[in-house]
Amino acid sequence: MMADDSVVLEINDFAKELAAASNIDLELSCCFGCARCSSVCKAAIFSGAADGITPRSFLYKAVVGDPSELLRSEFIWYCSGCRRCDEACPQDVKVSEAVTLIRRLAVDSGIVNPYAARVNERVCMHCGACASVCPNDAITIVEAGPRGLVARVDPAECRGCGACSSVCSNAAIQQGAFHDIEVLTLFARGARSGEGRR
Repeated sequence: MMADDSVVLEINDFAKELAAASNIDLELSCCFGCARCSSVCKAAIFSGAADGITPRSFLYKAVVGDPSELLRSEFIWYCSGCRRCDEACPQDVKVSEAVTLIRRLAVDSGIVNPYAARVNERVCMHCGACASVCPNDAITIVEAGPRGLVARVDPAECRGCGACSSVCSNAAIQQGAFHDIEVLTLFARGARSGEGRR
């Protein structure tokens, strides 16, 4: 038996493509699996996502796994973009940037962000209130719609916070595909699954 039988995880082409698509230094291969990112991630702790993806497993799958699994993941839509994972990482891996890139790829592939705000272009008065309060710069006023100008939501950037719909005086922008009871049911289900992990 040779002395050098250690297993080396090679970075696949998908991780290299993500790094190339990023406008920052996205060194996914620096992750050594300490899981500090997962320990501070609200989406991983509270979501109760069926796929069980956390920031740590997200990075692993991005480096050596199947990219289609990440594109179909619930985790990418639950991520709020708070960047707590980035701050916790001792290797300075930008997990949130990688999640943003996967969200963009998912939307470009035709996968729908289930939590993205939707604009009723017939009702939108293009006042810009929604765009001014969006913490992710996901809303712009563009030339379109029956009134000439309309708010447009970028589903890859929208994190489903609801700030836009709360300031729309015309009720032209609605948050996600859920009504209040469905949202409460989702939170209750997440809380129950969290109790089971203790």
